[in-house]
Amino acid sequence: MDGQILDTRYRIIQVLALDEAVKRYLVEDVSIPDKLLIVKQLNPETQNLEELKQLRKSFYQEAATLKQLGQEHDYIQKIVDYFEEDNQFYLVQEFVIGHQLTEEVLFGVPVNEDYVLELLLEILEILFDVHSSDVIHQDIRPQNIIRRYSDNKLVLVDFGSVEELVTTIVGNLEYVPVEQLQGQAQYNSDIYALGIVAIAAIMGLTSEEIAKLQSQKHLLTGELIWHDGITTVSQKMTRIINKMVRFDYRKRYQSVAEVLYDLRQLKYVQYEPQIHNTRRFRLIVTGVASLITAMVAGCLLQSLNSFSHEQFIYQEGISEYERGNYQEAISNFTQTLAINPQNSLAYNHRGDAFYRLGEYKKAEADSSQAIALNPQDANAYYDRGFALFGLGKYQDAIADYTKAITLNSQNPYAYYGRGLARVKVQDYPAAMRDFNQAIALNSSYGLAYYHRGLVNIQLGKKKAALRDFEKAETLFPEQGDKDSYQDTQQKIKMLQKYE
Repeated sequence: MDGQILDTRYRIIQVLALDEAVKRYLVEDVSIPDKLLIVKQLNPETQNLEELKQLRKSFYQEAATLKQLGQEHDYIQKIVDYFEEDNQFYLVQEFVIGHQLTEEVLFGVPVNEDYVLELLLEILEILFDVHSSDVIHQDIRPQNIIRRYSDNKLVLVDFGSVEELVTTIVGNLEYVPVEQLQGQAQYNSDIYALGIVAIAAIMGLTSEEIAKLQSQKHLLTGELIWHDGITTVSQKMTRIINKMVRFDYRKRYQSVAEVLYDLRQLKYVQYEPQIHNTRRFRLIVTGVASLITAMVAGCLLQSLNSFSHEQFIYQEGISEYERGNYQEAISNFTQTLAINPQNSLAYNHRGDAFYRLGEYKKAEADSSQAIALNPQDANAYYDRGFALFGLGKYQDAIADYTKAITLNSQNPYAYYGRGLARVKVQDYPAAMRDFNQAIALNSSYGLAYYHRGLVNIQLGKKKAALRDFEKAETLFPEQGDKDSYQDTQQKIKMLQKYE
């Protein structure tokens, strides 16, 4: 293998990894003496000509995007070239001289919180630019973060997006959230992975201990139980990390900007402001940071203050919503929209709050506005579906749930909502399929069992209904649904009479 030349140009010097789907080589560019590069060879799972044609198109598009990204940003590994030989796809990457982050974490010794804070800020600033280019890294882990020797800066390498595109193999499962495993990677899938890196650093975990994290989950919620109560971690940092690694991506931070905002709030409460370098200052200009110094020009100061004020009020709205203070949340989101009428998330969350208060027309209007601003937002269709259901517009609700499922087929609550609407139009077989799918995606979904039990009664399947109600009865006390729990007990008693 050593000495072999790829694409008549790249001589293999050393084999770095020989996996079934992905091979990595250290190569020399024969046209530029002493120019070392990394070549990643991707082996497609299919040899079907039509499928290879589609893969080839997708590979070249993604590789071109990553090449452009590396050209624009010095802290992202550069793509030098990409090509195909014998139905194998090759990515030629910059050889970054430095050490992997594994030499700073994953060696079994906790690092201090200050280090983790700075680490997160630097990596998130890189991810901010990655996500702004509509790219998801999909393989954030210490091995893919290099501290470059020339300037001691972090560089993000080895994007998994192109690798998973060709091979459909997801590696390093300890850093991968459930939606990415299901082929539905979100921007905040990268935030989840970075949260796991933060846990590893702050708790002093080894690679073996990181692998065991996935078994340390709450049985009902699926949330990670990572803090041992011994290692010193501030409550604010714990809350931030917890929100980064929430099981349900809808409850996670929705954007890098939100995480940066909270981390900078934490930093500037604890420490005196420090002089920012040029790149961090550019992120402040985009509104991520909350500290604005007196050195900023007057017009810029006004613009930045406006964005910071918007972010602050928006986050207050989120906090009020999570505490169940829906009227206060509506007030915060309304103020946010007065500052920025294009904030689709504010419309979405205000619609949620209106729905909680039973104001379904206002909820429908806000969800519609969120959809107008972002037609690919599955959550907005899902939320409008429930508003339409509340208004008795069941066929319209079914259409919105279906659209939400088309955009995100892994959301059990969308299937559940559509099932409820189909019950209202007496399409019981279709409702049964929806509740089955909701349960397949979330086996602890008590309400889905309960309503499937009701459908089984309508279909005359009393034994199946009894099984569903008995399952729901075991779940409702843990999920705090007292009314459904009591009604379920009554249904069980009624059905047991037929036994």
